[in-house]
Amino acid sequence: MKKYILFTLLLLVAFNTNSQSKNDWPHIPGFDPTLHTTLTNRSTLIGVLGLAALSYSLEEFVFKNHENINFYSARAGMNNEYAFGLKNVWHQNIGIEHRVASWFSVSAEFNIQEWQDKTPLINGNQKFGLGVGLMTYYRWYLFGKKKISPFIEYGTGIFTGFKKFPYNGTNFTFNNSTLLGLEYTLINNSKIRLSYGNFNQTNYNLSGSNPAYNGNGFSIGYSLKMK
Repeated sequence: MKKYILFTLLLLVAFNTNSQSKNDWPHIPGFDPTLHTTLTNRSTLIGVLGLAALSYSLEEFVFKNHENINFYSARAGMNNEYAFGLKNVWHQNIGIEHRVASWFSVSAEFNIQEWQDKTPLINGNQKFGLGVGLMTYYRWYLFGKKKISPFIEYGTGIFTGFKKFPYNGTNFTFNNSTLLGLEYTLINNSKIRLSYGNFNQTNYNLSGSNPAYNGNGFSIGYSLKMK
């Protein structure tokens, strides 16, 4: 376990060092915000939801290796604006997770976000904000039955800010995330996760201005098995 913690700390230091020279945090190769592997547009959203529905159906009607384990879930983390590095966003979530099978799980979570915007020429009232939302997450595991497993997770939901975010956007947005990470299973079958990737907010041009937001950052999660 110690070597995984050390490796994670080294990665975070490397990310931080690189971000200081580029004014942002780096994206994962192959998951640039402009690529369809990253959940930043409607076509990828449809693909992710379709894949989640297919995964659930395959497990329910074909594989039938159900785990059907439920967890209380929580996560927290932060991300930094892609390319410009002028915005920081913090998130805290609580919710419920359903482990469909060893290789697939879904969850629904209540989301709180705070942000800081260092964009020049905006007034002090626009530099800080707060909002709430509801998120759903879909997680696929590479080695779901092992004590440590890599995973990919897509999240999507709705969000409303008490101020516009970005400052020249709208209060209501869709909240998306694309994360790669590691999950460690504890003795009591609870889970600890560390992930890194892209965080996106957009109104999909449905109403008003849509400057959108893309950031790279991390999330630390914990799932407590229900009795």
